Amino acid sequence: MKLDKIVNIVAIVLLLALGAVALVVMQKTTESNAISTDATVRQSKKQSRVVKEIRLLNLEMRNLQKDIAEIRERVKKQRKLRINK
Repeated sequence: MKLDKIVNIVAIVLLLALGAVALVVMQKTTESNAISTDATVRQSKKQSRVVKEIRLLNLEMRNLQKDIAEIRERVKKQRKLRINK
């Protein structure tokens, strides 16, 4: 009888220790996830800034291409006028 009680007590103590270890691991994992989430948020904000800058640069390039096309057309018209004179 005494051996059964000792085995039961040891089993209960081991289960409680296992539960405590599980809680510590979960806490550390949660802290790690929080840190990872903060880093991800910072990085996404930086990336969104970069994406905005790229969009603005693309718009500027399109405007410049339109301006260049317009200038080329004007130059062609001027050349034709000079040739016809």
